[in-house]
Amino acid sequence: MSNVTRRALRVYAALTELKGNENDVLDALIPFFEPILSLMNGKVFDPYVFSAGVRRLYHWRFTGDIASTFIPRLERKGILKRRAQSGQEAVWVVNFIDPQGDAAPPPILSAFEKIIDEFEKFPPKVTDLLSYKKTREELKDILIRFLVMMDTAGEGAFAPQLGDLEPAVEARNLIAQLEEGGTPLDPNDRYMCARFVQHLMRHKREFVPHLTRLSSIGLLAEVVEDFLKPTSTETKTDLTVILDAPIALDLLGCSGKALKDDIETVVAALKKVGATFIVFPISCIEMQHNLKSMLSLPPEQRRGYTHNALIKKEVPLDFVMAVANGPERALDNIGITVRQIGMDTFPHTHRYFTQTQYDDFLNSVTWGNNINARDHDATCFALTVRLREGKQNNDVFKTRFAMVTRNTKFVSYARSYALQSRIINSMQEGAIIHARDLATTAWLRTGLGADETIPRGHLIATCDRVLQVRPEVRSALAHQLAMVTPERIGQLNLLLQDARSVQKLADQTLNNENAVTAENAEQLLEVMRKATAEELREKHEAELASEREAAALSLESERQAAAASLEKASSEVSRLSDQLASLQMREAQALSLREGQLQSVVTGVNRVAQAIELGFLSLLLVLGAAGGINFFTNYFTGHWIWNVILMLAGVASFARLMFGLLARPMPGLANLLDRFCRNRASKKLAEIGLSDETPRLEYKAGRVILTESKTLITVKKEPS
Repeated sequence: MSNVTRRALRVYAALTELKGNENDVLDALIPFFEPILSLMNGKVFDPYVFSAGVRRLYHWRFTGDIASTFIPRLERKGILKRRAQSGQEAVWVVNFIDPQGDAAPPPILSAFEKIIDEFEKFPPKVTDLLSYKKTREELKDILIRFLVMMDTAGEGAFAPQLGDLEPAVEARNLIAQLEEGGTPLDPNDRYMCARFVQHLMRHKREFVPHLTRLSSIGLLAEVVEDFLKPTSTETKTDLTVILDAPIALDLLGCSGKALKDDIETVVAALKKVGATFIVFPISCIEMQHNLKSMLSLPPEQRRGYTHNALIKKEVPLDFVMAVANGPERALDNIGITVRQIGMDTFPHTHRYFTQTQYDDFLNSVTWGNNINARDHDATCFALTVRLREGKQNNDVFKTRFAMVTRNTKFVSYARSYALQSRIINSMQEGAIIHARDLATTAWLRTGLGADETIPRGHLIATCDRVLQVRPEVRSALAHQLAMVTPERIGQLNLLLQDARSVQKLADQTLNNENAVTAENAEQLLEVMRKATAEELREKHEAELASEREAAALSLESERQAAAASLEKASSEVSRLSDQLASLQMREAQALSLREGQLQSVVTGVNRVAQAIELGFLSLLLVLGAAGGINFFTNYFTGHWIWNVILMLAGVASFARLMFGLLARPMPGLANLLDRFCRNRASKKLAEIGLSDETPRLEYKAGRVILTESKTLITVKKEPS
């Protein structure tokens, strides 16, 4: 395991221990200095020798002044021992032996080894055109260097700019024992790392926290470069951040989702502590010019972040055209103010950056492919310095104004010019700051040091920038095809409008134009074509799957609707059945009550008829007994009652003789009782309102007979 890898994992462990605590996060960087401290063990600590060692190892802009600020930290750790002191001056001796044990605790090592396991299997998934073979140790070193030094891709933005005295011969010999480090990664390695990290971010999310923590080390290293920046949490600031044209396009979403999410997170964090964001009118003109220039080209000749976002369908063309036609309105919609200011406004501020200085800076600008771009950067630099009105500070939150850009050369040269012109001193923050610097500030200074949203977004954005297909690769393939099969140039132009085929071209060549040759040009075109065909196939399959899913959902919806209807109908049938049964039950109860009343009437009438019949029979028995007594004793003879009885008996006998002679049946007691029962029953039924039941009554032998009702209902409820 290389020194850089081992130190980075030790810093990772230190960051893990510090997370959520109040400790100064810069203490976590001390493991990076261990190789130098080990060489200086037992010697007097010389900040300038120490800083020279750091520059050799990492190529950080690390000066003797910065090294001096680390003395209290090293003393607290017991690494420096005070040996003598005279007034304000003190002598420290280094007391440090480099620990040769594990680079980090086992859990961190285990997670890192699993990541490398995935890395070993990954290159064949990216390219089969180039042979990318690295040992396991080389992969560890490459990945760590990519994560820790994400933005140092050879542009020279963070190359050392020294002003310290050269160390003496003895010190130089000591420093020479350190390995030379800090060199940029090979472009192929850088692309492969970015592709691998992107793969883990999408498909192996359990590794994302480890990648984010390692990448945050790079943000910490940013704090000690150039000058030691404050790391204390800020709760309120009056800082106004001026957005460069490309950064403003990122924030609008014209550069794609990853870049938008990155800057949006930083802006939101800084707004919480009171920072405001503006754009200069000249930047709006620059935005308009860049977008219209890109849109005016044929699709196959377009390039840049916005073009790549368009072919990835991360931003609609209509929106890009709307921004190109009215950038001020688009910025206003997201809460960014366009401050109306130019080189001729606010004359009282001109003395802080004169017209002569502006002309001098503009004439010395070497980047940019046209005068408008160079004039834009020079104007923005001049306006920002003027707005500060000479109030400089080493804390960006106290500088009032700062402009943020992705142009590393602009940042470096603007700072160098400000130092030479004595606008700022070496410990103060320049007017132009890098987007990485702003991300670091937002991460550490707004209470988000314990959170990893900003480092994660910055890592994703860095990978997205690395993976943007380089125009040189497209041009190299077009050139080779023009020489071999010029008739296929049209096909190439069409394929370059498809994000999948463009990504495949970058993968196969590792975004390196030197990998394109006459021998593999047609193979690359075929790979791009297959990528597009694969995308179309996947799209078609996705559409079919979507249709099948929609059909299944429709069938399921219909089935559920039918089931619901059936359930509703069953419920309704059950309800009606219950209702019918209830009605039938009530009707049965009513009929039962009616029958009971009828039966009561019949029983009552029959009871009276029976009493009459028994009384009549009793009377006949008494008369018969009286006749027998009179026959033997003549006791009742001559008595008027007996005479009446005899007369009635004679009448009855005469009546019977007459009915007999007429051949007619003689009415008897039963007939009289039938008539009595009929009258009495009719009267009783009328009293209780049941006159309509009279037909059911029959009269026979002096009794009332109730016939069976034909309307009786038997209630039988079906089981539900």
